[in-house]
Amino acid sequence: MIDYTKYKWLDVQASLPESAQIKEKEAKRLLDTLDKKDFTSAKKDILARYYFDQCEKYAQEDRLDQIKLDSNLTRDFRSWPKSSSFKKMVEQVVQSDKGKFVMSGIVIVMTGTLLVFFLVAILTGKFLFNIWVDGIVGALSIVFLYRNMKIKYRLVKRYTASRDYLYLDIASFVLCFLLKIWLPVSFDFSLIILFIAHFVSKKKFEKMLDEFTI
Repeated sequence: MIDYTKYKWLDVQASLPESAQIKEKEAKRLLDTLDKKDFTSAKKDILARYYFDQCEKYAQEDRLDQIKLDSNLTRDFRSWPKSSSFKKMVEQVVQSDKGKFVMSGIVIVMTGTLLVFFLVAILTGKFLFNIWVDGIVGALSIVFLYRNMKIKYRLVKRYTASRDYLYLDIASFVLCFLLKIWLPVSFDFSLIILFIAHFVSKKKFEKMLDEFTI
């Protein structure tokens, strides 16, 4: 039985094949080889998933014994991307990741705004309702913010090691917090600033994915 969790770049949230659908020895050789390659996590994941998909198709047709990996896997890594089925898979993964990034970003904007409001309320002692109600809202916003931050940065790390996204988020949250303290209540730019940061991150991420090739 293959322990998929040891391959940190593999998207374990997606469906993974059962032992009966793959040749475990070959699959492990593929995963171990990819693990040592200097590829992005997304590239490794897609190459592995393409092989799993092919195994599943062959297994359904009782032809699993016919699927073979090259002794030099580099040749497979070069030939697979030329197939139409592989290109279709790349397109599906890219579109899915774009959608996840947008959704997580929107939730981050909304929960981030609520969290900034709550932190400022604690410092100033001016709560929207009272400390208990505001505290519950603040706690929930922290939970959802954390979960969606994890999703966002897991997606970013799949394609790049750049920390620009993190720096942009930190800068936007710090700016929101400071402006919330300095400016009168009638002038609140928190939501606008976080939406601008989200829009910039979204455009940057989409551009990177549009240029993504294997």
